[in-house]
Amino acid sequence: MIRNRAVLWACVAFAVTTLAIPPDVAYAAAAAAQHAGSISLVLPKVELVRGTQTTPVQPPAPVYWGDVVNTGHMARARIKLDDGSVLNVGSDSSLTVVKHDASQQQTQIDVTFGEVRSKVVHLAKPGASFQARTPTGVAGVVGTDFYMAYTNSITHLVVFEGKVKFCNLANQCVMVGAGQMSSIRDRDALPDPPIIAPNQDVLDAGNNTKISGTGSGDVVGFASAHPIWFTVIAAVAIATPIAIVKNRGGSSSNPNGTKPTPGHSRGLPPGN
Repeated sequence: MIRNRAVLWACVAFAVTTLAIPPDVAYAAAAAAQHAGSISLVLPKVELVRGTQTTPVQPPAPVYWGDVVNTGHMARARIKLDDGSVLNVGSDSSLTVVKHDASQQQTQIDVTFGEVRSKVVHLAKPGASFQARTPTGVAGVVGTDFYMAYTNSITHLVVFEGKVKFCNLANQCVMVGAGQMSSIRDRDALPDPPIIAPNQDVLDAGNNTKISGTGSGDVVGFASAHPIWFTVIAAVAIATPIAIVKNRGGSSSNPNGTKPTPGHSRGLPPGN
């Protein structure tokens, strides 16, 4: 009886202690062993989904296994993984860091929609893998620089450096080398045979995922990513005070819009 009572009290104490720990603290403690990296740059606003919570990102922000990074229109994010790999997430995109074990070099990211450029460190350990998945395809790499996008149910791949094993969900694959591209056009479709990527496709892949600057709301980063918008904003900012000065000058010296009489503008009587 005494032994049973002691066990019962131990269970009660454990339950009370567990309930006393705030949910966010408990989650952080559980996720501490599953740290994947950090979000080092955002432009201009990015959201992080962790469990049931969605919060705006203020870099640097830690990323754990299972975290979802969402970018809105004209927004971008850079994720630095613990092994040194870098993910540049483009606008209107959603990316999940499913797994990243830096010690074993095991990584999986899911691109639900949108685009991402991945600069992956060389994988040297036995059984190492880096996979980027979409609803229709999988890109497996050893160490490379590649762009992947999923839009309108089509997975696009452009390889900047190295080689990528590009497969559909039935594990039917092609090898895509540096300077080449391929697509998977449906869930059950075969990957297109690799072709030389047109220069415009390579430029678009780079520009659509380019991000630079020092952090959230960075003006230099915004100008670099959206030069046309920045030019328009700068032109408006410069033109507005000029227009105000001109209007003020015209209204003070000639409020009625008539041609001034010589001498009046200097406060002198006519004819002087």
